[in-house]
Amino acid sequence: MRNAILPIVIAISLCSVQLTANAQLTAGSPQLIADGGTQPVLSPAGDYVLVRDAGEAGLTRINIKTGERLLVASDSDIDGDVIFSDGGTMIAYKTIEYRNHLAYRTIKAANLQTGEIKVLDKPARESFAFRFAGGKMKIAKRTTMRSQRLLTDIRTVEHEYVPAVEDDDLVLYDGNVRKVLNPNGKNIYLWQQISPDEQHIVYVAVNDGCHTFVCDMNGKNVVDLGHYIGAPTWMGNDWIIGQQDEDDGHRMTASRLVAIRPDGSDFQILPIAGLNMPINPNAAANGKVTFENEGKIYLVEVR
Repeated sequence: MRNAILPIVIAISLCSVQLTANAQLTAGSPQLIADGGTQPVLSPAGDYVLVRDAGEAGLTRINIKTGERLLVASDSDIDGDVIFSDGGTMIAYKTIEYRNHLAYRTIKAANLQTGEIKVLDKPARESFAFRFAGGKMKIAKRTTMRSQRLLTDIRTVEHEYVPAVEDDDLVLYDGNVRKVLNPNGKNIYLWQQISPDEQHIVYVAVNDGCHTFVCDMNGKNVVDLGHYIGAPTWMGNDWIIGQQDEDDGHRMTASRLVAIRPDGSDFQILPIAGLNMPINPNAAANGKVTFENEGKIYLVEVR
């Protein structure tokens, strides 16, 4: 998951920043989406942004064109990523609660058309990876794969992939088959994400200079992108967007949006006018990119 807090702190402290740029992409003027919030996520079509409030209590859908806001989930203590179904009509997320000082996580889904919220899995001590696949919700539980059909965005898929990091290993579930990929050997893996065409995985390997890499679905044909690119997100299949952040050992002091092709070419910085701390980017295939900057949510169009 993208916001595993402790590994990210480790990554920020260990990663060095390299600066080169090619003038091929440009980011347009930033559009303020919300005065507060964290970890924005774009719908697949890029027509609205899903934002959790600063206390991570609830999820709000914001229409990019009109600014209309709709509370879609009022759950408190949302933990980890929020993901969309392929057509953007449903989201899935995880909540965390504490019982006798022990954490329990529950996976839920919200139908954005009807407002219905369903509990998909009972509370568990372990944090399980989950993903939409062909109208189903797949929950990876190490020895088993829980599958639940959801009547949304039904399509035929060849594979039912779920990527995960388990005990620092990069793991890929394909249906009921679990495979430890570890393309860089035994390592600390972060921020794994599958490309939209399901041909590649982008990830960060902390012990390999904290660089960002791309591999195929078998963990082979590894490409070192040559840079630390935090929170990498796919912008279609041809570009990866991420952040290059700096810290003083205690807190983040600067950040910039960057772009690179999955073969490691065309690395470039994307300056955002007037904003010096863009973090947690999320991109859509049409070139829209949303991110946080000092407690506010913005959107830019990258061309």
